[in-house]
Amino acid sequence: MKKLFISFILIFSTILSSSDEQIKDSLKNILPDGAIIESIELSPIPDILAVYYGDIQPIYVTKDGSFFIFGDIYKINNNSISNVTEDNIAERRKFILNKIPSDELISFKSDNEQFSLIVFTDVDCGYCRKLHNQIEEYNELGISIHYAAFPRSGMGTSAFSKMVGAWCSNNPKDSITKLKNNKNLDLSFCDTQPVSKQYIIGQKLGVNGTPAIFSMDGVMFSGYVEPKELLLRLKS
Repeated sequence: MKKLFISFILIFSTILSSSDEQIKDSLKNILPDGAIIESIELSPIPDILAVYYGDIQPIYVTKDGSFFIFGDIYKINNNSISNVTEDNIAERRKFILNKIPSDELISFKSDNEQFSLIVFTDVDCGYCRKLHNQIEEYNELGISIHYAAFPRSGMGTSAFSKMVGAWCSNNPKDSITKLKNNKNLDLSFCDTQPVSKQYIIGQKLGVNGTPAIFSMDGVMFSGYVEPKELLLRLKS
């Protein structure tokens, strides 16, 4: 039985490998410039493969590469439907989020923590400032906020420099609070700054605006959510 299983895996791998090249050749003219196919995997639908090309969401392609679908796959259950694509995306986000070193985040922890969130933030973002001004309320409700940097204007910009200064300062929590209150900060820079890395991670996760709130199980809440509403969403 074991030999039969191994033989099946080897045959399947050969088929998938030959399909890979055909799919890559078919997709080279429709993917965004510079896109690199990272992996080609089985999808929940027979004879349809999921192609990941740098975006958190895949495109679905027939084995011969002649047709593709961009969108969500839903599974019909006995009494409900489930979004298989969104579930897979959440798992991928969870994997990425849990690899971010905790000591590279600026953390405002709750004393009675029920939920721990990573929030991609920009110090010049109005709604990021609004969220930060309510940080104590989030904490009181049992929500810990861990900031990751996402300068919306990109790397090498004024916002980027400010955030590097905050992350490199002796007191990052105080520094990011001052910046979000539009106060001047004596900027310092360090080789260990994680801002560049976190910006790239944010892009990988699908962040295109701030604040971008993530639960540690990979669920994304786009934009500002007031404290009590956020708690309700987390509990649901």
